[in-house]
Amino acid sequence: MSKALKIIAWSVGGLALALGAAALGLKLYFTQARLKALTTDFAARNLRREVTFDSVALGLKGLAISNLRVSEYPDFKRGEFFSAASFAVRPSFRSLLRGEIKINSVTADALKMRVKEVKPETYNFSDLMAAPAQEPRPAAAPGQRQEAAPPQLSVSSLKVRGSSFSYANSAGDLAVTLKDINLSASGISPSGLFPVEADFTLAVASPYFKGEIPAALKGRLALGGFDPSKGTAEIERASLALGGVKAEAKGSLRNLLEPDAKLALVIKQFSTADLRTVFKGLPPKILLPEIEADADFKLTAKDVALRAVALRAGPVRASLKGRAAWNPRAAYDIQAEVKAQVPEIDTTLLARKAKDFPVPRGLKLPLAEVAARLRLKDGTAEISSFTLDSAPLSASGRSTVNFSGALKAAGAVKAEIKNFARVADIAPDQLKSYALSGAASAAVDFAYAGGKPSASGRASLNGLGAAFAGRALTGLSGTVDFTMDSAASKKLQGKLDGEELTASFKARDLLKHPKADFDLNLAKLVVKDPPAAPAKAAAKPAGAGAAGGEPFYLDVAGAARLGAIEHPNFRCGPAELKLNLANISDDMKALDGSASFTAGPGRLTELYVLAGKHKAAKVALYPLLVLQKSSKLAKGLNLPDFNNIDFEVLEGDYSFSKGLMKLNKSALTAEVADVNSSGTINLPAEKLDMKILTTLKRASGVTMSAPVGMLVKGTFTDPQVKLDVKSIAEQPAVKKALDKLAPGADKLLKGLFKKR
Repeated sequence: MSKALKIIAWSVGGLALALGAAALGLKLYFTQARLKALTTDFAARNLRREVTFDSVALGLKGLAISNLRVSEYPDFKRGEFFSAASFAVRPSFRSLLRGEIKINSVTADALKMRVKEVKPETYNFSDLMAAPAQEPRPAAAPGQRQEAAPPQLSVSSLKVRGSSFSYANSAGDLAVTLKDINLSASGISPSGLFPVEADFTLAVASPYFKGEIPAALKGRLALGGFDPSKGTAEIERASLALGGVKAEAKGSLRNLLEPDAKLALVIKQFSTADLRTVFKGLPPKILLPEIEADADFKLTAKDVALRAVALRAGPVRASLKGRAAWNPRAAYDIQAEVKAQVPEIDTTLLARKAKDFPVPRGLKLPLAEVAARLRLKDGTAEISSFTLDSAPLSASGRSTVNFSGALKAAGAVKAEIKNFARVADIAPDQLKSYALSGAASAAVDFAYAGGKPSASGRASLNGLGAAFAGRALTGLSGTVDFTMDSAASKKLQGKLDGEELTASFKARDLLKHPKADFDLNLAKLVVKDPPAAPAKAAAKPAGAGAAGGEPFYLDVAGAARLGAIEHPNFRCGPAELKLNLANISDDMKALDGSASFTAGPGRLTELYVLAGKHKAAKVALYPLLVLQKSSKLAKGLNLPDFNNIDFEVLEGDYSFSKGLMKLNKSALTAEVADVNSSGTINLPAEKLDMKILTTLKRASGVTMSAPVGMLVKGTFTDPQVKLDVKSIAEQPAVKKALDKLAPGADKLLKGLFKKR
């Protein structure tokens, strides 16, 4: 036993002496000058580059180099390709004795590598990738031993700290940098999987995005026999951040050069404020849900092919497939399907958070199901179908949007309002008071080009109801054809205040100068006073419109037949109205055309009250209003009280020219008198130039064989009434009085009227 121990001791001592001698020999032979000369010679012959370093140490522990620098081809005048502040390799000499190449450890500090695309598909390292020409080896003769395979390389430990990698394309518009790289790996071999951990910051500068993305990953890597196209990776956990948005991923990669990837990605819940450091125009504090994605794609230096991508973000579900390319130009062809359940939204809350966007307030948007199928291809979105379904309404359609240049769009939509009452709940402040009811549907074709929208279609009304100005419209049904500035219906029918209503109309130029034709039948019209107008801070000039002080003009032509008209101050039986008016406006200065009506029998009471509240009635009844006021001034004629009178027929036939109303016919037939008016009325100035002929009947207590005439001038508020002496002198009763009164008769006649 003692002898064995001595043999071992001498053996160990001899081995130590041999190793020490070997280390001393290496140190004496491989001097700094010799190592620099060998390195320079190797770099010149094999790398065709210049190599420098401050110091190198070679011994039994391995190789250590400080401040290593490798030039671009062919020298440092072209720049620096690779550098490292320190680089150390510790081989396993025991493995070398077994014919294996095993590295115990490799460490590198401040390693930097710069990759440039010199021209498309040619890089600053392409010359290093060219394999040297080799003479073909003759096949081994039968029975001859095959040449042994090269020894396998393995690395027990790899650590890289504070390093960076940069890439710039040939166009000069894309730069990608991995900086602050910290990498560790163990059990590295050419073919087997080995664990890897790394963290770094990805900095991107391009026309599409500028920013930094911190990232970290943990997983396993296989080098594929040092062939990147055969390498694989299994990502156990990867994390990255953009602004304040954090994401995690896991999955696998095949082909490390052009990865075939299957990844599961999770983007944590975030607010738009978290991205404002990257995208300046985003509104602040809009909370977005967590996003999950399962992606199967192929990534190359030219493009990415999305085989299948499934997205989930709160109530939104989407699937994508297609391709996006960026070399030699940006292009994409992506197909997508999107489904979402949009929760109830109060836009007031949304508007508070999105202050930079014109979000309307006060809308209560209901729960809705949304779905769409689309294709995005090089500046065009082809939406083959989309649907929206909610309790009050639904819609479906298709659309094409071109946004590669000036925005263009076209498509078709079918919409159904299931319940107008539920629609009113969307905008309660604006619509609730109208008591909407019923249903409707519409089919619309739309387009947008040159900054101008256009649309046309047909709407079908099914029992539409609404309350407005004290009125109730119920059961309105029919179809309406429309465009952006026109609408028409051949037949609408329903009830107004419970009375049967049928109508047809055509309207055009709605956006500039509306022109409407109509035909209306109503069993009975109950005329109601309009609500009081709200007080205004400052009154507008008469006739001033919203833009540039220009009045709003309207043209109307058509006919209306009313079974009856009721108002506290006016009541009559059947009435018929015909209009052909142009340039209707508040000031009536440009009014042209004609109007006629007939109505009766009925009763008039305090027409001034009616005229003061309804401008249209004031114009139609102007002659009667003047008659009432004028008759009060003619007390000596004992004219009936035309302010309160039953009549058989009212007739009017008026023509208009630049606001001047000509009375072609204005007649009242009553049991007490017949009245006919003629002349003109200047509507804007309310100036009168009229002649009123009144023939009293037996029911008035006086019988006239000829009408009494009054000449009326002045204004509506201050009429000037003058006796038509000749018409009074023709009366039989007046003639008898003149025979008795003798010489003072003329003065008596003139005193029958007073001026006001």
